[in-house]
Amino acid sequence: MSNQTVSHGSTVSLKLEVLNAEGIVIETSDPENDLSVVIGDGALPPSVEEGLVGASLDSEVSIETPEGEAFGAYDVQAIVTVPREDFPDDLDLEKGQEITVGVGDPEDEDVEEEIEAVVVEVNEEAVILDANHPLAGKTATFRMRVTSID
Repeated sequence: MSNQTVSHGSTVSLKLEVLNAEGIVIETSDPENDLSVVIGDGALPPSVEEGLVGASLDSEVSIETPEGEAFGAYDVQAIVTVPREDFPDDLDLEKGQEITVGVGDPEDEDVEEEIEAVVVEVNEEAVILDANHPLAGKTATFRMRVTSID
């Protein structure tokens, strides 16, 4: 086995967990397929890529990112109010619930993307949604194990 280490330009496979400030796992890489990234291509936050440089095969690395680096700044524009009638009557919506909603492009009726959002408030007229990533504007800890280095 080589004693190869991660450097800029390395293609690295990782098992990855992203944790919030309370240490709760928010996201994980696919357990069946390790995450493959090229160090320096920007797929991971800069502090995470830098923290991986010098890591060896099978090493475990834990890096806390600065506020907002991993998932961007908190964007008040990402809080949207949707008429309650746009949701099915039989859909129970509760504060804190995560939902996936289709968002159309006003310029092109054929384009619709799905976004994850959290229900902030529900009343008879409207549903207020927050489409920010749960860690937007916050620190995040990336816990990784290097499974291959090319």
